[in-house]
This record gives sequence, structure tokens and C-alpha cells, in this order.
Amino acid sequence: MDKTTSDTAVRHLSGKELSDVLKKGMTPGALFSQVILAKHPTYLIYITTRDKSGQSEVHQNWNDNIFIQDGETSFVVGGAATDAKEREPGKLRGSSISGGKTVVLHAGDYLFVPAGVPHQMIVQPGQRATFLDFKTRK
Repeated sequence: MDKTTSDTAVRHLSGKELSDVLKKGMTPGALFSQVILAKHPTYLIYITTRDKSGQSEVHQNWNDNIFIQDGETSFVVGGAATDAKEREPGKLRGSSISGGKTVVLHAGDYLFVPAGVPHQMIVQPGQRATFLDFKTRK
């Protein structure tokens, strides 16, 4: 299954296929398991399962539209990314966020993070979250 084909063809993935691929990707020690659903110069759509917290991030050119599918997680948004360094063009990663606001998200919840706003996903020990992220170019 080519998960990064361009958006020029209709394709269908069943919930079972997505679930199986996500489970297979959750290897011991992995930060997350992810399936890229669509890739285009102006948008990117993927589904991710993670059971560990991530680093702080700032995307200079991308908005995040995050839809929680399963589980519970928290996002720290706003403030400043601590020790942030550019890891790839237009994308900063840091160790944490200082001065941000924490938002707890459950299955069915939606979070919009505009381009340029620091954000960090926090997953509590023993928890797991699956989310759909629809990134749009600023």
C-alpha cells in the first residue's frame, strides 16, 4: 500500500487497514506510528497513534487541524518553545513550552493550531491517542 501517492487518484483504506498499519508501526520504543493519507504542496493529511509525548514544535508555514479519533491527550499551545532549533526548513523543535496554555482533548475533539504557534502533545504514561491531522499551507 503506497501511503504517499499524489492526490490524482481515488483510493480507499478501510478502518481495519488503517488500524492494522498503525498497530504494526507501534514498535517498542517508537514515538508514534503514522499513515500519510494525502500529500500535496498545499496540504498534508495523516493519521497517527502515539503513546509518548513529543517535542515542542513550531511550523512557520503550516496550520494544524487536529481531530482526536481515540484516546486522550493534552496539547500545550502558545508561549515559547524552549531550546528550539530549526530541524528542517520552516520547522522548529524544542524540549518543551514555557508560558503556554494546556488543553485536554478527548475522542471527537478538534484543535486548530495556526502557523507560527508553538505546540506540544503530552501523552500521560499508560495512555494512547490516535488523531487525524490535516495540515494546510499558510
